Parts: sequence; structure tokens; C-alpha cells
Amino acid sequence: MAKNNFSPIPSSLVTHAVTSSATSLTVPDQANYAEGYVRTNSVVETRDGTAPTTTKGRQWAAGDIIVLRSRDEVTGFQVIRENASNAATIDFEFWNKVPGMN
Repeated sequence: MAKNNFSPIPSSLVTHAVTSSATSLTVPDQANYAEGYVRTNSVVETRDGTAPTTTKGRQWAAGDIIVLRSRDEVTGFQVIRENASNAATIDFEFWNKVPGMN
């Protein structure tokens, strides 16, 4: 069992549409951790608040899981589609705490 009430934030499962311009997440106030499932097509992301490009950032393929392990990563996350002509989406769920943390 998870420690210290690690639980998803109610109504925080969202689908984030990824475009060819950098976008950030709409983050619930209590969110300190998030998991995202790349549903369709490859994306490129950064976590430091800077905009990713097709040559700068981490690339993720459809089917990959993106884990954001702190409030800073959750709020600094930005993403673009790797290929501007292919639609991409990521399903995110936000959590109140990082697993295993007090």
C-alpha cells in the first residue's frame, strides 16, 4: 500500500492535445506528480520551462509513459509534436504526492 495518502487528484485525468507549438499543462493546485500516456504519435518535451524543438528535448513514442516526479517538473513541462503534420495526444493523471515520499 502507498505511504501517506498517495492518491490521484479527483477529476485530474485529462487528455492533452499536442500541437506544433509548445504547450504546457493545466496543473491542479495540489499536483506534485503526474503520469502521462503518449496515446498517438511521437512528441518531444522539456521540463525546465523552456520550449522544446524537434532537436531539443526528450522524445517519446506512442505507447510510452512520461513520469513527472516533482512540482517543478509538472509545472515546467512543455511539449510539441515531433512531426508537425501528425496529431498527438497525451493522457495525464495528476497525483498529490510523489510515490514513497513523506
